[in-house]
Amino acid sequence: MTFKNVAIIGANGFIGTHLAKKSLAVPGINVHLFGKNEHSVLGKDVSYRQIDIENKAQLRAYLSNIDIVYYLASGSIPYSTWQNPQIEVEMNLIPFLGFMETVAELQIKKVVFTSSAGTIYGTTTQKANEDYPKNPFSPHGIVKLTMEYFLNYFKIRNGISFDVYRISNCYGPGQNTSKGLGLINTFLERIIQGREINIFGNGETIRNYIFAEDLAQMMLHSLYDVTEGIYNASSNDHLSINEIIGIIRGVIKKEFDVVYNPGRQSDNPAIYLDNSRIMNENPDFRFTDIDKGIDTTYQHLLQIMQ
Repeated sequence: MTFKNVAIIGANGFIGTHLAKKSLAVPGINVHLFGKNEHSVLGKDVSYRQIDIENKAQLRAYLSNIDIVYYLASGSIPYSTWQNPQIEVEMNLIPFLGFMETVAELQIKKVVFTSSAGTIYGTTTQKANEDYPKNPFSPHGIVKLTMEYFLNYFKIRNGISFDVYRISNCYGPGQNTSKGLGLINTFLERIIQGREINIFGNGETIRNYIFAEDLAQMMLHSLYDVTEGIYNASSNDHLSINEIIGIIRGVIKKEFDVVYNPGRQSDNPAIYLDNSRIMNENPDFRFTDIDKGIDTTYQHLLQIMQ
C-alpha cells in the first residue's frame, strides 16, 4: 500500500527535481511540489506552490491533507559553515523544529528526511552501516545528526513515522555547483570551460558517488507505508578523487590539467558506506554504471553550456 497524498519540500532543488519527476510517474498518488521559487522548474502542468517553511499558517494551509512529506530543504553546505557553526543552527535546525511542530499538529503520517552520509559518521576505516558509531566533526554533520535524533523525538512524542536517507556524494544533470557542492559536476563544468581542475589534498580522499536518478528511485521506497528506517543512500562505488579523474579522462576523451592544492580541515579523508540495508529491501534495484552516469552528465552540460 502506498501513501496517496505526497508532498516534496525543496522540489526545485537538485535532488528534489529528480525525486519529483520519479514521483509524478508513480500511478495512484497525488504529488504536491513546494519550493522557494515562484514557479516549478518542471513547468505549469504540476501541482506546485511557493512556500516558506517558517510560515506556520502557510504550512497548515498547504499540508492539511498530506500523508507523507519529503523534507529536502537545506540552507547551507558543509564548507560554508565550518567557520561559523551558528549558521547551521539558525538556517537548518531551528526551521526544521518549527516545521516538525506543524507536521505534528496536522497529524501527518510520515516524514522523509535527507541526511548526510559523508559527514555524520566522520572518518571511517571500514564499511559503515547505519548502526556504525557516529563521529561528525563538521557543523553540518553535527546538525544533520541532531535533526535525525529529533525525528525520533517526534516519533515517540507524536507517533510520526520517518525514513532517513543518508546520502553520499550525488551527481548528475541539474546540479547547481555555484553552492560549492558536486565534485563530479564541478570537474565536468571546468573541463567544458577549458579551465583546470583544482583538487584539495593529494586526491586520495575516498568518497561514494551516486547518480541522481538512482537516488530518486531509491527514495520512492518510502512511499510504501509498511516501511520505516534509516538508510545509507549510496551506490557500490567507493573511489578516490584521482580515480574519478581517471574515469573522466576515459569517458570524455579531452585533455585537461589538474592542480593539487593544500587540503582543507573540513574535508573528510575517507568514508566507506554499507548500503546492504536498502539493497536487501529492494533486491531488484540496479545502479547506473558510473561511466554512463558521468557521460550522461557531461552530455547534459554540453547542451546547456555551449
